[in-house]
Amino acid sequence: MKGISGPLVLSIFTTCFGSSFLLGYNLGVANLPGDNIKRFLVGYYKPDNTSGLDANFLYGQTTSVLVICAAIAAFTCGWIADGLGRKRSLMMNNVVGIVGSIISSVCLVANQPALLYFGRAISGLNSGLSIGVAAMFLTEIAPRHLRGMIGACNQLAITIGILISYVLTLTHLLNTPTLWPVAMGVGAIPAAVALVISFFTVESPRWLYLKKKDEEAARKAFAHINGSENVDMFIAEMREELEVAQNQPEFKFVELFRRRDLRMPVILAVLIQVMQQLSGINAVVANSSEMLKGANVSSDMLEYFVVGLGLLNVICTIVALPLLEKAGRRTLLLWPTLVLALTLLLLVIFVNIANNDGVVNKMPFILVSAVLVFIYVAAFAMGLGPMPALIVAEIFRQGPRAAAYSLSQSIQWACNLIVVASFPSLNGLLKGYVYLPYLVVVVVCWVVFFLFMPETKNRTFDEVARDLAFGSIVVGKRTAALQSPVFTKEDEEAATALRRTDDDSKVDA
Repeated sequence: MKGISGPLVLSIFTTCFGSSFLLGYNLGVANLPGDNIKRFLVGYYKPDNTSGLDANFLYGQTTSVLVICAAIAAFTCGWIADGLGRKRSLMMNNVVGIVGSIISSVCLVANQPALLYFGRAISGLNSGLSIGVAAMFLTEIAPRHLRGMIGACNQLAITIGILISYVLTLTHLLNTPTLWPVAMGVGAIPAAVALVISFFTVESPRWLYLKKKDEEAARKAFAHINGSENVDMFIAEMREELEVAQNQPEFKFVELFRRRDLRMPVILAVLIQVMQQLSGINAVVANSSEMLKGANVSSDMLEYFVVGLGLLNVICTIVALPLLEKAGRRTLLLWPTLVLALTLLLLVIFVNIANNDGVVNKMPFILVSAVLVFIYVAAFAMGLGPMPALIVAEIFRQGPRAAAYSLSQSIQWACNLIVVASFPSLNGLLKGYVYLPYLVVVVVCWVVFFLFMPETKNRTFDEVARDLAFGSIVVGKRTAALQSPVFTKEDEEAATALRRTDDDSKVDA
Protein backbone atom coordinates (compact mmCIF):
# COMPACT_ATOMS: atom_id res chain seq x y z
CA MET A 1 0.00 0.00 0.00
CA LYS A 2 1.29 3.44 -0.95
CA GLY A 3 2.77 5.36 1.99
CA ILE A 4 3.33 2.29 4.18
CA SER A 5 6.98 1.66 5.05
CA GLY A 6 8.59 -1.00 7.25
CA PRO A 7 9.55 1.47 10.01
CA LEU A 8 6.02 2.91 9.98
CA VAL A 9 4.51 -0.58 10.35
CA LEU A 10 6.91 -1.30 13.22
CA SER A 11 5.89 1.90 15.02
CA ILE A 12 2.20 1.13 14.52
CA PHE A 13 2.60 -2.46 15.76
CA THR A 14 4.63 -1.42 18.81
CA THR A 15 2.13 1.25 19.80
CA CYS A 16 -0.96 -0.88 19.23
CA PHE A 17 0.39 -4.09 20.79
CA GLY A 18 2.01 -2.54 23.86
CA SER A 19 -0.64 0.08 24.61
CA SER A 20 -3.99 -0.32 22.86
CA PHE A 21 -4.04 -4.14 22.92
CA LEU A 22 -3.10 -4.15 26.61
CA LEU A 23 -5.84 -1.63 27.37
CA GLY A 24 -8.45 -3.89 25.78
CA TYR A 25 -6.99 -6.95 27.48
CA ASN A 26 -7.19 -5.33 30.92
CA LEU A 27 -10.78 -4.25 30.27
CA GLY A 28 -11.90 -7.80 29.47
CA VAL A 29 -9.69 -10.08 31.54
CA ALA A 30 -11.80 -9.90 34.73
CA ASN A 31 -15.13 -10.47 32.97
CA LEU A 32 -15.55 -14.24 32.54
CA PRO A 33 -13.55 -15.25 35.68
CA GLY A 34 -15.95 -13.17 37.78
CA ASP A 35 -17.26 -16.10 39.86
CA ASN A 36 -13.74 -17.34 40.68
CA ILE A 37 -12.61 -13.83 41.63
CA LYS A 38 -15.68 -13.42 43.85
CA ARG A 39 -14.93 -16.68 45.68
CA PHE A 40 -11.35 -15.58 46.29
CA LEU A 41 -12.38 -12.16 47.63
CA VAL A 42 -15.26 -13.46 49.75
CA GLY A 43 -13.12 -16.28 51.15
CA TYR A 44 -10.61 -13.73 52.41
CA TYR A 45 -12.80 -10.86 53.62
CA LYS A 46 -16.03 -12.57 54.71
CA PRO A 47 -15.73 -16.34 54.78
CA ASP A 48 -18.97 -16.78 56.73
CA ASN A 49 -22.49 -15.51 56.10
CA THR A 50 -21.67 -13.41 53.03
CA SER A 51 -24.53 -12.17 50.89
CA GLY A 52 -24.45 -11.98 47.12
CA LEU A 53 -24.43 -8.20 47.43
CA ASP A 54 -21.16 -8.32 49.36
CA ALA A 55 -19.59 -10.59 46.74
CA ASN A 56 -20.76 -8.38 43.87
CA PHE A 57 -19.49 -5.27 45.65
CA LEU A 58 -16.04 -6.75 46.27
CA TYR A 59 -15.81 -7.94 42.68
CA GLY A 60 -17.10 -4.65 41.28
CA GLN A 61 -14.22 -2.78 42.87
CA THR A 62 -11.75 -4.60 40.60
CA THR A 63 -13.32 -2.72 37.70
CA SER A 64 -14.07 0.52 39.55
CA VAL A 65 -10.50 1.00 40.76
CA LEU A 66 -9.19 0.45 37.22
CA VAL A 67 -11.62 2.99 35.74
CA ILE A 68 -10.99 5.63 38.44
CA CYS A 69 -7.21 5.42 38.05
CA ALA A 70 -7.59 5.46 34.26
CA ALA A 71 -9.58 8.70 34.48
CA ILE A 72 -6.86 10.28 36.64
CA ALA A 73 -4.09 9.15 34.29
CA ALA A 74 -6.02 10.25 31.20
CA PHE A 75 -6.22 13.77 32.59
CA THR A 76 -2.41 13.91 32.77
CA CYS A 77 -1.63 12.19 29.46
CA GLY A 78 -1.37 15.45 27.53
CA TRP A 79 1.24 16.99 29.79
CA ILE A 80 3.23 13.75 29.93
CA ALA A 81 3.14 13.33 26.14
CA ASP A 82 4.22 16.93 25.58
CA GLY A 83 6.92 16.82 28.23
CA LEU A 84 8.52 13.44 27.57
CA GLY A 85 7.55 13.07 23.94
CA ARG A 86 5.16 10.52 22.48
CA LYS A 87 7.65 7.66 22.20
CA ARG A 88 9.18 7.96 25.67
CA SER A 89 5.73 8.36 27.21
CA LEU A 90 4.67 5.08 25.62
CA MET A 91 7.85 3.36 26.83
CA MET A 92 7.32 4.61 30.38
CA ASN A 93 3.74 3.40 30.19
CA ASN A 94 4.91 -0.05 29.05
CA VAL A 95 6.82 -0.32 32.34
CA VAL A 96 3.67 0.69 34.24
CA GLY A 97 1.71 -2.00 32.38
CA ILE A 98 4.26 -4.69 33.22
CA VAL A 99 4.22 -3.77 36.92
CA GLY A 100 0.41 -3.71 37.14
CA SER A 101 0.00 -7.10 35.45
CA ILE A 102 2.63 -8.81 37.59
CA ILE A 103 1.24 -7.46 40.87
CA SER A 104 -2.29 -8.62 39.98
CA SER A 105 -1.03 -12.08 39.02
CA VAL A 106 0.49 -12.90 42.45
CA CYS A 107 -2.59 -12.04 44.54
CA LEU A 108 -3.78 -15.65 44.84
CA VAL A 109 -0.36 -17.11 45.66
CA ALA A 110 0.17 -14.43 48.30
CA ASN A 111 -3.47 -14.73 49.44
CA GLN A 112 -3.72 -10.93 49.40
CA PRO A 113 -6.72 -9.41 47.59
CA ALA A 114 -5.12 -6.02 48.19
CA LEU A 115 -2.53 -6.98 45.57
CA LEU A 116 -5.33 -7.58 43.06
CA TYR A 117 -6.83 -4.15 43.73
CA PHE A 118 -3.41 -2.48 43.71
CA GLY A 119 -2.40 -4.20 40.49
CA ARG A 120 -5.68 -3.26 38.83
CA ALA A 121 -5.16 0.34 39.97
CA ILE A 122 -1.73 0.44 38.32
CA SER A 123 -3.20 -1.19 35.21
CA GLY A 124 -5.78 1.60 35.27
CA LEU A 125 -3.02 4.20 35.19
CA ASN A 126 -1.56 2.34 32.23
CA SER A 127 -4.94 2.27 30.47
CA GLY A 128 -5.59 5.98 30.97
CA LEU A 129 -2.22 6.94 29.52
CA SER A 130 -2.41 4.38 26.72
CA ILE A 131 -5.57 5.52 25.02
CA GLY A 132 -4.51 9.17 24.79
CA VAL A 133 -0.80 8.94 24.01
CA ALA A 134 -1.17 6.04 21.58
CA ALA A 135 -3.89 7.83 19.60
CA MET A 136 -1.82 11.02 19.42
CA PHE A 137 1.30 9.17 18.28
CA LEU A 138 -0.49 7.13 15.60
CA THR A 139 -2.24 10.18 14.19
CA GLU A 140 0.97 12.21 14.08
CA ILE A 141 3.13 9.60 12.33
CA ALA A 142 0.50 8.62 9.74
CA PRO A 143 0.59 9.93 6.14
CA ARG A 144 -2.38 12.23 5.63
CA HIS A 145 -4.17 9.92 3.16
CA LEU A 146 -3.91 7.01 5.65
CA ARG A 147 -4.46 8.98 8.86
CA GLY A 148 -7.95 7.64 9.46
CA MET A 149 -7.03 4.00 8.88
CA ILE A 150 -3.85 4.14 10.97
CA GLY A 151 -5.54 6.15 13.72
CA ALA A 152 -8.33 3.58 13.91
CA CYS A 153 -5.77 0.79 14.41
CA ASN A 154 -5.81 2.02 18.01
CA GLN A 155 -9.43 0.91 18.46
CA LEU A 156 -8.84 -2.28 16.47
CA ALA A 157 -6.05 -3.29 18.85
CA ILE A 158 -8.34 -2.57 21.82
CA THR A 159 -11.04 -4.86 20.42
CA ILE A 160 -8.49 -7.60 19.71
CA GLY A 161 -7.20 -7.27 23.27
CA ILE A 162 -10.74 -7.68 24.62
CA LEU A 163 -11.33 -10.72 22.41
CA ILE A 164 -8.06 -12.43 23.42
CA SER A 165 -8.85 -11.84 27.09
CA TYR A 166 -12.25 -13.52 26.59
CA VAL A 167 -10.71 -16.50 24.79
CA LEU A 168 -7.95 -17.02 27.38
CA THR A 169 -10.46 -16.89 30.23
CA LEU A 170 -12.80 -19.56 28.87
CA THR A 171 -13.56 -22.27 31.43
CA HIS A 172 -11.39 -24.91 29.75
CA LEU A 173 -8.38 -22.54 29.59
CA LEU A 174 -7.52 -20.05 32.38
CA ASN A 175 -10.93 -19.54 33.99
CA THR A 176 -10.34 -21.93 36.89
CA PRO A 177 -10.08 -21.35 40.67
CA THR A 178 -6.26 -21.49 40.47
CA LEU A 179 -5.36 -20.21 36.98
CA TRP A 180 -7.33 -16.97 36.66
CA PRO A 181 -4.44 -14.90 38.13
CA VAL A 182 -2.25 -16.23 35.30
CA ALA A 183 -4.58 -14.47 32.88
CA MET A 184 -3.93 -11.23 34.78
CA GLY A 185 -0.18 -11.73 34.39
CA VAL A 186 -0.36 -12.36 30.64
CA GLY A 187 -0.81 -8.61 30.20
CA ALA A 188 2.88 -8.11 31.00
CA ILE A 189 3.87 -9.87 27.75
CA PRO A 190 2.68 -7.29 25.17
CA ALA A 191 4.01 -4.44 27.32
CA ALA A 192 7.44 -6.07 27.59
CA VAL A 193 7.61 -6.87 23.86
CA ALA A 194 6.65 -3.30 22.95
CA LEU A 195 9.18 -1.85 25.38
CA VAL A 196 12.03 -3.75 23.71
CA ILE A 197 10.95 -2.92 20.15
CA SER A 198 10.48 0.77 21.03
CA PHE A 199 14.25 1.22 21.19
CA PHE A 200 14.25 0.70 17.40
CA THR A 201 11.43 3.14 16.56
CA VAL A 202 11.45 6.93 16.13
CA GLU A 203 9.78 9.83 17.87
CA SER A 204 6.83 11.70 16.35
CA PRO A 205 8.22 14.12 13.72
CA ARG A 206 5.47 16.62 14.56
CA TRP A 207 6.44 16.65 18.24
CA LEU A 208 10.13 17.04 17.36
CA TYR A 209 9.44 20.03 15.12
CA LEU A 210 6.60 21.81 16.92
CA LYS A 211 7.56 21.11 20.54
CA LYS A 212 11.32 20.56 20.51
CA LYS A 213 11.91 22.97 17.58
CA ASP A 214 14.40 20.44 16.18
CA GLU A 215 13.97 20.57 12.40
CA GLU A 216 16.88 18.24 11.63
CA ALA A 217 15.59 15.50 13.95
CA ALA A 218 12.07 15.97 12.57
CA ARG A 219 13.35 15.59 9.01
CA LYS A 220 15.21 12.38 9.88
CA ALA A 221 12.26 10.89 11.75
CA PHE A 222 9.80 11.76 8.97
CA ALA A 223 12.07 10.39 6.25
CA HIS A 224 12.59 7.19 8.26
CA ILE A 225 8.91 6.34 8.65
CA ASN A 226 7.54 8.06 5.52
CA GLY A 227 10.28 7.47 2.98
CA SER A 228 8.01 7.95 -0.03
CA GLU A 229 6.57 11.26 1.21
CA ASN A 230 7.93 14.74 0.46
CA VAL A 231 9.90 15.86 3.51
CA ASP A 232 10.04 19.50 2.40
CA MET A 233 6.26 19.61 2.02
CA PHE A 234 5.88 18.20 5.53
CA ILE A 235 8.29 20.77 6.97
CA ALA A 236 6.50 23.58 5.11
CA GLU A 237 3.18 22.49 6.61
CA MET A 238 4.74 22.32 10.07
CA ARG A 239 6.41 25.71 9.62
CA GLU A 240 3.07 27.32 8.77
CA GLU A 241 1.45 25.76 11.84
CA LEU A 242 4.40 26.83 14.00
CA GLU A 243 4.12 30.42 12.77
CA VAL A 244 0.46 30.49 13.78
CA ALA A 245 1.35 29.07 17.20
CA GLN A 246 4.23 31.52 17.74
CA ASN A 247 1.89 34.47 17.20
CA GLN A 248 0.00 33.31 20.28
CA PRO A 249 1.18 32.89 23.87
CA GLU A 250 2.17 29.43 25.09
CA PHE A 251 -0.92 27.27 25.29
CA LYS A 252 -2.36 26.62 28.75
CA PHE A 253 -5.03 24.10 29.66
CA VAL A 254 -7.48 26.78 30.82
CA GLU A 255 -7.50 28.24 27.29
CA LEU A 256 -9.61 25.29 26.17
CA PHE A 257 -12.48 27.02 27.98
CA ARG A 258 -11.54 30.64 27.27
CA ARG A 259 -10.77 30.80 23.56
CA ARG A 260 -13.75 31.23 21.27
CA ASP A 261 -12.04 29.48 18.37
CA LEU A 262 -11.68 26.35 20.54
CA ARG A 263 -15.22 26.36 21.88
CA MET A 264 -16.75 24.12 19.22
CA PRO A 265 -13.78 21.70 19.01
CA VAL A 266 -13.88 21.27 22.80
CA ILE A 267 -17.64 20.68 22.76
CA LEU A 268 -17.25 18.04 20.04
CA ALA A 269 -14.27 16.42 21.79
CA VAL A 270 -16.24 16.08 25.03
CA LEU A 271 -19.53 15.04 23.47
CA ILE A 272 -18.01 12.31 21.32
CA GLN A 273 -16.56 10.68 24.45
CA VAL A 274 -19.86 11.11 26.28
CA MET A 275 -21.73 9.56 23.35
CA GLN A 276 -19.31 6.63 23.10
CA GLN A 277 -19.51 5.63 26.76
CA LEU A 278 -23.11 6.64 27.52
CA SER A 279 -24.30 4.77 24.44
CA GLY A 280 -24.31 1.97 27.01
CA ILE A 281 -22.05 -0.54 25.25
CA ASN A 282 -20.96 -2.16 28.51
CA ALA A 283 -24.49 -2.13 29.89
CA VAL A 284 -25.98 -3.69 26.75
CA VAL A 285 -23.49 -6.57 26.77
CA ALA A 286 -23.87 -7.14 30.52
CA ASN A 287 -27.66 -7.07 30.42
CA SER A 288 -27.82 -9.43 27.45
CA SER A 289 -25.73 -11.97 29.36
CA GLU A 290 -28.02 -11.70 32.39
CA MET A 291 -31.07 -12.01 30.14
CA LEU A 292 -29.75 -15.24 28.60
CA LYS A 293 -28.77 -16.53 32.03
CA GLY A 294 -32.35 -15.93 33.18
CA ALA A 295 -33.51 -18.02 30.23
CA ASN A 296 -31.50 -20.95 31.64
CA VAL A 297 -28.82 -20.79 28.94
CA SER A 298 -25.78 -22.81 30.07
CA SER A 299 -22.68 -21.05 31.37
CA ASP A 300 -20.62 -22.49 28.50
CA MET A 301 -23.03 -21.01 25.95
CA LEU A 302 -22.89 -17.67 27.76
CA GLU A 303 -19.11 -17.68 27.47
CA TYR A 304 -19.30 -18.33 23.74
CA PHE A 305 -21.94 -15.62 23.39
CA VAL A 306 -19.54 -13.09 24.97
CA VAL A 307 -16.65 -14.33 22.79
CA GLY A 308 -18.91 -14.01 19.75
CA LEU A 309 -19.60 -10.38 20.60
CA GLY A 310 -15.87 -9.78 20.96
CA LEU A 311 -15.15 -11.43 17.60
CA LEU A 312 -17.88 -9.40 15.88
CA ASN A 313 -16.40 -6.23 17.40
CA VAL A 314 -13.01 -7.06 15.87
CA ILE A 315 -14.41 -7.97 12.44
CA CYS A 316 -16.53 -4.82 12.15
CA THR A 317 -13.64 -2.62 13.29
CA ILE A 318 -11.47 -4.17 10.54
CA VAL A 319 -14.23 -3.42 8.01
CA ALA A 320 -14.34 0.18 9.25
CA LEU A 321 -10.61 0.81 8.62
CA PRO A 322 -10.73 1.23 4.81
CA LEU A 323 -14.17 2.87 5.00
CA LEU A 324 -12.67 5.68 7.09
CA GLU A 325 -10.64 6.75 4.05
CA LYS A 326 -13.37 6.07 1.49
CA ALA A 327 -16.58 7.20 3.17
CA GLY A 328 -15.00 9.73 5.54
CA ARG A 329 -15.14 10.29 9.29
CA ARG A 330 -18.41 12.21 9.39
CA THR A 331 -20.31 9.54 7.46
CA LEU A 332 -19.03 6.69 9.62
CA LEU A 333 -19.75 8.61 12.80
CA LEU A 334 -23.32 9.56 11.93
CA TRP A 335 -24.95 6.63 10.15
CA PRO A 336 -23.74 3.60 12.16
CA THR A 337 -24.63 5.60 15.28
CA LEU A 338 -28.13 6.14 13.92
CA VAL A 339 -28.43 2.35 13.48
CA LEU A 340 -27.19 1.96 17.05
CA ALA A 341 -29.90 4.32 18.32
CA LEU A 342 -32.63 2.43 16.44
CA THR A 343 -31.30 -0.83 17.88
CA LEU A 344 -31.54 0.58 21.41
CA LEU A 345 -35.17 1.52 20.74
CA LEU A 346 -35.96 -1.99 19.48
CA LEU A 347 -34.20 -3.51 22.49
CA VAL A 348 -36.49 -1.55 24.79
CA ILE A 349 -39.50 -3.02 23.00
CA PHE A 350 -38.37 -6.65 22.81
CA VAL A 351 -36.81 -6.82 26.28
CA ASN A 352 -40.04 -5.50 27.80
CA ILE A 353 -42.05 -8.11 25.93
CA ALA A 354 -39.63 -10.82 27.11
CA ASN A 355 -40.01 -9.59 30.71
CA ASN A 356 -43.81 -9.53 30.54
CA ASP A 357 -45.28 -12.22 32.79
CA GLY A 358 -48.23 -12.57 30.43
CA VAL A 359 -46.01 -13.87 27.63
CA VAL A 360 -45.94 -17.68 27.75
CA ASN A 361 -43.15 -18.39 25.25
CA LYS A 362 -40.44 -15.81 25.91
CA MET A 363 -37.60 -17.52 24.09
CA PRO A 364 -38.30 -16.00 20.62
CA PHE A 365 -38.19 -12.49 22.07
CA ILE A 366 -35.02 -13.27 24.01
CA LEU A 367 -33.37 -14.59 20.85
CA VAL A 368 -34.44 -11.50 18.87
CA SER A 369 -33.00 -9.34 21.65
CA ALA A 370 -29.73 -11.29 21.44
CA VAL A 371 -29.61 -10.69 17.67
CA LEU A 372 -30.25 -6.98 18.27
CA VAL A 373 -27.28 -6.93 20.66
CA PHE A 374 -25.08 -8.28 17.85
CA ILE A 375 -26.38 -5.56 15.50
CA TYR A 376 -25.78 -2.97 18.21
CA VAL A 377 -22.16 -4.12 18.69
CA ALA A 378 -21.58 -4.10 14.91
CA ALA A 379 -22.88 -0.54 14.63
CA PHE A 380 -20.76 0.54 17.59
CA ALA A 381 -17.62 -1.02 16.09
CA MET A 382 -18.21 0.71 12.74
CA GLY A 383 -18.76 4.16 14.23
CA LEU A 384 -18.47 5.10 17.88
CA GLY A 385 -15.74 2.55 18.55
CA PRO A 386 -12.86 3.90 16.44
CA MET A 387 -14.08 7.46 15.93
CA PRO A 388 -13.53 9.41 19.20
CA ALA A 389 -9.74 9.14 19.46
CA LEU A 390 -9.33 9.86 15.75
CA ILE A 391 -11.65 12.88 15.66
CA VAL A 392 -10.16 14.48 18.77
CA ALA A 393 -6.73 14.23 17.13
CA GLU A 394 -7.93 15.79 13.87
CA ILE A 395 -9.93 18.80 15.10
CA PHE A 396 -7.11 20.46 17.07
CA ARG A 397 -3.80 21.98 16.08
CA GLN A 398 -0.58 20.77 17.71
CA GLY A 399 -0.69 23.38 20.50
CA PRO A 400 -4.03 22.50 22.14
CA ARG A 401 -4.11 18.84 21.01
CA ALA A 402 -2.45 17.31 24.08
CA ALA A 403 -4.59 19.34 26.50
CA ALA A 404 -7.71 18.43 24.53
CA TYR A 405 -6.77 14.76 24.75
CA SER A 406 -6.32 15.06 28.51
CA LEU A 407 -9.77 16.59 28.87
CA SER A 408 -11.62 14.28 26.49
CA GLN A 409 -10.01 11.05 27.71
CA SER A 410 -10.67 11.88 31.36
CA ILE A 411 -14.30 12.57 30.39
CA GLN A 412 -14.39 9.20 28.62
CA TRP A 413 -13.21 7.29 31.69
CA ALA A 414 -15.49 9.32 33.98
CA CYS A 415 -18.47 8.38 31.80
CA ASN A 416 -17.29 4.77 31.83
CA LEU A 417 -17.34 4.91 35.63
CA ILE A 418 -20.83 6.43 35.59
CA VAL A 419 -22.12 3.52 33.49
CA VAL A 420 -20.37 0.91 35.65
CA ALA A 421 -21.63 2.47 38.90
CA SER A 422 -25.16 3.35 37.82
CA PHE A 423 -26.20 0.40 35.68
CA PRO A 424 -27.14 -2.02 38.51
CA SER A 425 -29.38 0.64 40.11
CA LEU A 426 -30.86 1.73 36.79
CA ASN A 427 -31.52 -1.87 35.83
CA GLY A 428 -33.31 -2.51 39.10
CA LEU A 429 -35.35 0.69 38.79
CA LEU A 430 -36.17 0.77 35.07
CA LYS A 431 -36.14 -2.97 34.24
CA GLY A 432 -36.81 -3.29 30.51
CA TYR A 433 -36.56 0.48 30.02
CA VAL A 434 -32.94 0.58 31.18
CA TYR A 435 -31.75 1.40 27.63
CA LEU A 436 -33.85 4.58 27.37
CA PRO A 437 -31.36 6.92 29.15
CA TYR A 438 -28.61 5.74 26.80
CA LEU A 439 -30.89 6.26 23.80
CA VAL A 440 -31.64 9.86 24.83
CA VAL A 441 -27.93 10.67 25.21
CA VAL A 442 -27.09 9.18 21.81
CA VAL A 443 -29.88 11.07 20.02
CA VAL A 444 -28.99 14.46 21.56
CA CYS A 445 -25.28 14.05 20.78
CA TRP A 446 -26.05 12.78 17.28
CA VAL A 447 -27.98 15.95 16.45
CA VAL A 448 -25.03 18.11 17.57
CA PHE A 449 -22.59 16.15 15.39
CA PHE A 450 -24.97 16.19 12.43
CA LEU A 451 -25.11 19.98 12.62
CA PHE A 452 -21.55 20.94 13.54
CA MET A 453 -19.06 18.14 12.74
CA PRO A 454 -17.13 18.82 9.50
CA GLU A 455 -15.48 16.16 7.38
CA THR A 456 -11.78 15.84 8.30
CA LYS A 457 -10.74 13.29 5.68
CA ASN A 458 -7.64 14.25 3.62
CA ARG A 459 -7.42 17.69 5.24
CA THR A 460 -4.68 19.27 7.33
CA PHE A 461 -5.17 19.84 11.05
CA ASP A 462 -4.92 23.57 10.34
CA GLU A 463 -7.77 23.52 7.81
CA VAL A 464 -10.09 21.63 10.13
CA ALA A 465 -9.26 23.95 13.03
CA ARG A 466 -10.17 26.95 10.88
CA ASP A 467 -13.50 25.39 9.91
CA LEU A 468 -14.44 24.86 13.53
CA ALA A 469 -13.22 28.19 14.88
CA PHE A 470 -16.57 29.96 14.54
CA GLY A 471 -18.72 26.90 15.26
CA SER A 472 -20.84 27.32 12.12
CA ILE A 473 -23.44 24.76 11.10
CA VAL A 474 -21.77 22.55 8.49
CA VAL A 475 -24.77 20.70 7.04
CA GLY A 476 -24.72 21.37 3.31
CA LYS A 477 -21.35 23.13 3.50
CA ARG A 478 -18.80 20.43 4.29
CA THR A 479 -18.52 17.18 2.38
CA ALA A 480 -15.67 14.75 1.84
CA ALA A 481 -15.10 16.19 -1.62
CA LEU A 482 -14.92 19.80 -0.47
CA GLN A 483 -11.26 20.38 0.35
CA SER A 484 -10.91 24.15 0.69
CA PRO A 485 -11.38 25.47 4.22
CA VAL A 486 -14.53 27.40 5.02
CA PHE A 487 -12.60 29.39 7.60
CA THR A 488 -9.84 31.38 5.85
CA LYS A 489 -6.64 32.91 7.20
CA GLU A 490 -8.31 36.31 7.09
CA ASP A 491 -11.03 34.91 9.33
CA GLU A 492 -8.35 33.52 11.62
CA GLU A 493 -6.74 36.95 11.95
CA ALA A 494 -10.14 38.38 12.84
CA ALA A 495 -10.62 35.62 15.43
CA THR A 496 -7.19 36.36 16.91
CA ALA A 497 -8.04 40.06 17.15
CA LEU A 498 -11.34 39.14 18.80
CA ARG A 499 -9.53 37.01 21.40
CA ARG A 500 -7.16 39.89 22.14
CA THR A 501 -10.13 42.21 22.59
CA ASP A 502 -11.68 39.72 25.02
CA ASP A 503 -8.40 39.48 26.95
CA ASP A 504 -8.08 43.28 27.11
CA SER A 505 -11.63 43.63 28.38
CA LYS A 506 -10.94 41.04 31.12
CA VAL A 507 -7.82 42.96 32.16
CA ASP A 508 -9.76 46.24 32.26
CA ALA A 509 -12.44 44.56 34.34
